[in-house]
Amino acid sequence: MARQSVRILIAAAAVALPLAGSGCSSSSDNNTTGPSPQISMTSSASGEGQAAQVGTALPLPLRAVVTLNGAPQVGTSVAWAAQGAGASVSPTSSVTDASGVATTTWTLGTATGAQTATATLAGAGGSPVTFHATASAVPVPVIAMTASASGNAQTGAVTTTLADSIRVIVTLNGTAQAGDTIRWAALGTGASVSPAKSVTDATGIASTTWTLGQTAGQQSATATLAGATGSPVSFSATAGPGAATQITLQSGNAQTALINAVFGAPLVVKISDQFGNGVAGDTVTWASVLGIASVNPAKSASSATGLAQTAITAGSGAGQDTITATATGLTGSPVRFTATVVASLLTDSVVVGPGISFTSARNGTSNPAVDTIGVGGTMTWVWAGGDHGVGSTGSPSFTSQTSAQTSGTYQFTFTSAGTYTYDCIIHGTAMTGRIVVQ
Repeated sequence: MARQSVRILIAAAAVALPLAGSGCSSSSDNNTTGPSPQISMTSSASGEGQAAQVGTALPLPLRAVVTLNGAPQVGTSVAWAAQGAGASVSPTSSVTDASGVATTTWTLGTATGAQTATATLAGAGGSPVTFHATASAVPVPVIAMTASASGNAQTGAVTTTLADSIRVIVTLNGTAQAGDTIRWAALGTGASVSPAKSVTDATGIASTTWTLGQTAGQQSATATLAGATGSPVSFSATAGPGAATQITLQSGNAQTALINAVFGAPLVVKISDQFGNGVAGDTVTWASVLGIASVNPAKSASSATGLAQTAITAGSGAGQDTITATATGLTGSPVRFTATVVASLLTDSVVVGPGISFTSARNGTSNPAVDTIGVGGTMTWVWAGGDHGVGSTGSPSFTSQTSAQTSGTYQFTFTSAGTYTYDCIIHGTAMTGRIVVQ
């Protein structure tokens, strides 16, 4: 009985074993491939489609989930990357948690518009997962004069403080910005602002007071906010002169004229404030000390530039006179001019050119340039430009130039009385002059 039981077990074992070389195999063959993990965005709160300013971190993290046969995979390492200049993720690698979720924080790059980031799991289906975001430009504050009561275009005297403060407003996306520091500056000698820095208040407004500089006319001040559109804001003001303090000689001194002739240039003085700005409306009284010459008018008011003038005419006798210009109460008053009256001039000159013209240097007459000199006097023609030559015409005559020149001088001494006419040997009667010798 025992031997029969052994034979049965051996037979059963033989049935269970495959035959050698039969090529048969079991269903648990080692060559069978298992399922792959899958990676995707989480179904909610994935961080996809966010928007923020360039260079800033997105408010929500990026989230990817890893599964295997639908079951969350714990402990799987996911690699993160952000594309574009200045873009980054932190961390660059993270491990899935009990829910199969891995996360990172995405900081946008410097370019505006669409940006991308990826979550990568090697060998996983769906890898890499691409996330999208939109980057907008960083808003820039705007600085401008306040719409009302800005303090622009005021008027005041030099070195005085303007009646109204100058004011600016700072906004960001149309909303008033508090706490921004504005730097103020005033241009010109003696000009100033106080304070030089001020901070915008709850309405976005900052202000300062402006003291004008020493020079009359247009002046400017600025309000600067670094990086703001519209910066610097420029304010203008008109500075008038201060009170008149002085009178000074400007021109017309030490002239010489023939008997009974008008002197070639007026006598001119300037009325000004302590900084040299011309003051209008002050009266200057003119007078001849010796009566050798006369003035007209005897009184004149200073112009907008502070200048006052009179014409002077030689009398019937030769000699040197003193002309005074008096402005009561001003430093420098009276101003004294000398004027000399002669029977005849022994030297005079004519300007040649630069256009087609002869012009008397003494009295400004031109084409003809009319001059008077005494017998034995010398006339000098002085070239200012152009190709010209002096040619005597009519009778009596004087020695003409034989050729034209473009620079230098030409002289002739007249030894006989008479009226001498001349023109240009190039331009003829278009360019003329007359010399009376007496």
